[in-house]
Amino acid sequence: MAEEKMALIELTDEGFIGKMAGKDFVLNLSNTTFNATDLMLISIGYCFGITVDAYAKHKGLNISNLKINVKGKKHETENRYEKIDIEVSFDGDLTPEQRERVIVIGKRGCTVSNSMLKAPEINVILL
Repeated sequence: MAEEKMALIELTDEGFIGKMAGKDFVLNLSNTTFNATDLMLISIGYCFGITVDAYAKHKGLNISNLKINVKGKKHETENRYEKIDIEVSFDGDLTPEQRERVIVIGKRGCTVSNSMLKAPEINVILL
């Protein structure tokens, strides 16, 4: 059976609090420089990065200085991004084929970007 996760977002006197797996994350915009779309871009880069790191360790590939730059271009009239680029750089003694495979695995294994490419059904239920 597929894994199902749940995140709870609550508006409190301190601002929005995200809760997941027993942990809290403060989302109050007055206390942070990140908004929801910033966190989305960060999530894409982080997901890609942990996928690449896990693959490299599994295969015994020595990569270092992994950097992932995620750029989002907002649509001019719609409230969404129309383009997201993921720029990846890393050091390591890898063949061109190994380097390309690392990128392929990062793209294929990232649940966040895959969920954007194949949009999930999103239901809003008023309780």
